[in-house]
Amino acid sequence: MEIKISLDEYADVPFIKKFLSQIKGITSIEISENDKTYSWEEIENSEYFAKLMEQSENDYKNGKTQELTDDLLNDIFKGK
Repeated sequence: MEIKISLDEYADVPFIKKFLSQIKGITSIEISENDKTYSWEEIENSEYFAKLMEQSENDYKNGKTQELTDDLLNDIFKGK
């Protein structure tokens, strides 16, 4: 089964990729832009992703976190 998600230019793509990778049952994530498709392995091994993960860890250490509530998750996946 596949799900296709279209994003506008202001979408928080790094957050979306990180969020989706944590959901049980997702076996792969591919990102495409301008007719180029990136595998999850390419993304995960990129310098940009490494910087993103480092920033995320620093934010967590500095107490800059956002808890995802059940209501928020329901809103996301019910398309509200």
